[in-house]
Amino acid sequence: MPPPVLAAGYAVKTVEEKPEGGRKCLELSLAGASNPDVGGNVSQTFDATPFRGKRVRFSAAARIEGKGARDTLSLFLRVNHADGLPAFVDTMAGHPVHTAEWARYQITGDVAADAKTIKLGFLLPEGGRAWLDSARFEVLGEAGLGNERARPLAGRGLDNLVAFTRLLGDVRYFHPSDQAESADWGAVAIAGVQRVENAADAAALARTLEDFVRPVAPTVRVFPTGQQPPLPDALRKPDGAVRSLSWRHLGMGRGGGPNSIYQSVRVSDQAPAAEPARMVQEIDDPAPFRGRTVRLRAAVRAELPAGEHAALWMTVSRPGGGKDSVSRVEHPVANGPWSEIEITSPVPADAAGMDFGLVLDRRGSVWIDDVSLEIVGGERIGALPQVVNPSFEEGEAGWEPDGWSLEGAATAAGYSFSRSGELPHSGKWSGLLASADPKSLVSAKPEEPYVADLGGGVSALVPLAVWADASGTLPHTTAAPSKPDKPEGFIPSGDDRATRLADVSLAWSLFEHFYPYFDVAALEGTTDWNAVLRTLLVEAAADRDDTAFLDTMRRLIAALHDGHGYVGHGSLTGLFTPPFALGWIEDSVVVTWTDPAAAGGLHPGDAILSIDGKPARDVEAAAEALVSGATPQYRRARVLPQLCAGAQDGEIRLEVQPLDGPVKTVTVRRTLPIFGEGSAYVAQQKALPDKLKELRPGIFYVDLSRIEDKDFDAALPRLATAKGVVFDLRGYPRTSPEVLQHLTDHPIHSAQWMIPVITRPDQQGVTWNRSRWTLLPLQPRLAGKIAFLTGGGAISYAESTMGIIEAYKLAAIVGGPTAGTNGNINPVDLPGSYRLIWTGMKVIKHDGSRHHGVGIQPTVPVEPTRRGLAAGKDEVLEKGLEVVD
Repeated sequence: MPPPVLAAGYAVKTVEEKPEGGRKCLELSLAGASNPDVGGNVSQTFDATPFRGKRVRFSAAARIEGKGARDTLSLFLRVNHADGLPAFVDTMAGHPVHTAEWARYQITGDVAADAKTIKLGFLLPEGGRAWLDSARFEVLGEAGLGNERARPLAGRGLDNLVAFTRLLGDVRYFHPSDQAESADWGAVAIAGVQRVENAADAAALARTLEDFVRPVAPTVRVFPTGQQPPLPDALRKPDGAVRSLSWRHLGMGRGGGPNSIYQSVRVSDQAPAAEPARMVQEIDDPAPFRGRTVRLRAAVRAELPAGEHAALWMTVSRPGGGKDSVSRVEHPVANGPWSEIEITSPVPADAAGMDFGLVLDRRGSVWIDDVSLEIVGGERIGALPQVVNPSFEEGEAGWEPDGWSLEGAATAAGYSFSRSGELPHSGKWSGLLASADPKSLVSAKPEEPYVADLGGGVSALVPLAVWADASGTLPHTTAAPSKPDKPEGFIPSGDDRATRLADVSLAWSLFEHFYPYFDVAALEGTTDWNAVLRTLLVEAAADRDDTAFLDTMRRLIAALHDGHGYVGHGSLTGLFTPPFALGWIEDSVVVTWTDPAAAGGLHPGDAILSIDGKPARDVEAAAEALVSGATPQYRRARVLPQLCAGAQDGEIRLEVQPLDGPVKTVTVRRTLPIFGEGSAYVAQQKALPDKLKELRPGIFYVDLSRIEDKDFDAALPRLATAKGVVFDLRGYPRTSPEVLQHLTDHPIHSAQWMIPVITRPDQQGVTWNRSRWTLLPLQPRLAGKIAFLTGGGAISYAESTMGIIEAYKLAAIVGGPTAGTNGNINPVDLPGSYRLIWTGMKVIKHDGSRHHGVGIQPTVPVEPTRRGLAAGKDEVLEKGLEVVD
């Protein structure tokens, strides 16, 4: 039997194709479709004993050719303790290899004093072809170089760091100087906590803070509260100043990349953003156009200032993330009445996607109508992807036209795309792409700085707008930001006190300004965010190591009550669980699935009374306190799969109450990986019916967490004529929204996606950018009765689907309430290799009511029972079958 990586279609070999050095290099590739539970990797493992207590570096040359942005390559380095649990792990999370050109990459880490093994290699988590060469492993010096030991934090020191944290966020996100925009804020934060903590009183703290931020924010002033200084001269429009700049955040977009829906831009009071604004429609599957020439045609008219341009545009995505762009910039849209313009372009045979629309270079207004996309020459290729809403007749006031969207960077820069009833080319409406008056976007004036009470007896003047000349923001300065007081070669980690304090400051200030659900927390009285800062700074200062600090960061994220909230760290990898699964049934921790051959006599329906001598309910409650979630059902859905996790082959002792019989004690080993192929979750899924199966005559079961679009499309003729279909959405769907399009005969929309537009600290004056999906009906329509199974584990995209079902009453909803958290995540990396994941936007239901912490409620509630589990029943599925039969 081949190993899992090869069974999943991955291959590894040495090749002579363009090596980085020498005659050969290593190639890792995936020929077919990727499996989300299995990634490709090539590695080697060796004895860590000679390297204990040392700092080591693993480096290699690498490149990749993929079919899209998700195809990436990473180096990885893992050091294991004697029990198999990780002492250090780095997988290049957040900065993987994505280029087709050779470049050198490295990972540096420390080998623990009790380390047993070192494993290093290369990981291809999705697909594509990747090449590796010139790999090296070397010792750099002693481990732990520069780490500060834990010591208590209280009194004046705590007040100082609270003040520093508040100023850190205000300056990082809202002071628009060139220096602040380009600073390494991880290093700045570590240096800051070292400088600030020991200030003796408010006067010393004010001097220290102002001196510290001056290189990145030269016009910020910090002072003892009540002793406000005069306005700095640089804020009174100095000689040479030609414009003012301020930040405009569409969500938190610092470092999110050009394709992120979250964008942060510095806007000017004199001119729109330098980058062109584009409205867009996408074609995910360009197969009918591949190898042919296409024509994009539209009616357009414009009102543009002299020197400005607008044009049609089209982009064809290529494997490896490359793009071919075509634009009629040589014949731009002209001012005046409606005219028809077009683009023609060949579509390569390997095209991975297409998008098209209208582009406005800088200023003005341009209207578009009657858009068409066709194959040149009239060749008929069966059904072609159609332009959605080509005449802009579909849509509602306050929303972008159905089917079209404005790119995030353009929205952040103040551009708009809307339906216009002013002189349409045909029908009643056309689309309008327009720039905003720059002065309307700048929400602050340099001479009116924000006054912030930082606590600790100090306040600050923080300009939210600054003057700039042709060379940049004023005043010009060449002073470099303070660096951490650390020796050369220092690596930030959770073993270092300064890094831990900096991470708490960075994370707290991020959420203070950008987390969109504090209104819900305030409504429920669940979070005192100011108290969270003080508590967790104290904990971080005293944490003994990176493992203890991980729990501190978990408590910080848990205080958000965000179902997406998560702290990623290398120490969380490599965990194993016993061969059973747990659920919260009848107010108890209950076994829901077992591997009979290895479960030590456990059976579904058994209640777990204690785990290694501790009451199971207490163990569950302690674990839940470290998990972020908006609802109890989702917190338990996250906690229970990990409740008995630990080192591979480690034993765990359970006191168990069978459904019928006396209490017994069983001992089992952790033999299953906690995630991916072979996990209890995957094994439990396999115990369900086949992913798409006729369970009764004319009654079909479809598991949306296991099928793909191609499976649904192949079964569509049978499903369309079925008496009933039960869709299982108790997990995360792997299909597109196409399934929903076969349940309706009229256009339907998703819930409301609302990204905050933030220009001032502490979410003062926040407004919202709204968008949503538009789904058009597809044939054939499923004619039978429909039921969707769901529950507390259904989150995010699953809730997008269930929200549409609920709003349009497309099917019965069977089971329990969903997780109550939706919206795109926004990952952020912190010093020490901690990665925060959180929800960066707000989602509200179709009718404007709250979704967060509420979720989608079942129309047919079903709670599994211990007796049903013991009898081998899936009571939720059985009720779903009953509903559609």
